[in-house]
Amino acid sequence: MTEFNPELIRALANGDAQALEQIKSYPLTVRMALGTAVDQLRRDENIVPMSGGGFSLYEQKPSSYMDTEAVGKALAERNKKLREAEELKEKIREEHLLKVAKQQATRARLGLRYDR
Repeated sequence: MTEFNPELIRALANGDAQALEQIKSYPLTVRMALGTAVDQLRRDENIVPMSGGGFSLYEQKPSSYMDTEAVGKALAERNKKLREAEELKEKIREEHLLKVAKQQATRARLGLRYDR
């Protein structure tokens, strides 16, 4: 791993906004390497960043806008399909049990044993 400026790593670990702005233009691989160095320093020295928006290897971009109505409709449609599939499965199961019961009754009337 490339040696980074220890002052930069310490500033990032402490949540310095200027240091964060400085590294935003770095390539992804360099930012990832810096992130591991920052996380290692935080673990070694038990550093908790002063600002909530400090730099982290596990930092995620904020999610985009989500239409809650569309999500609700999609979930309702999915639940409906699951319910219909379950009902179909239950109907097929009942038909099979009825068929087996009829076969057993017929065999019993004829005096035959029921073998599977």
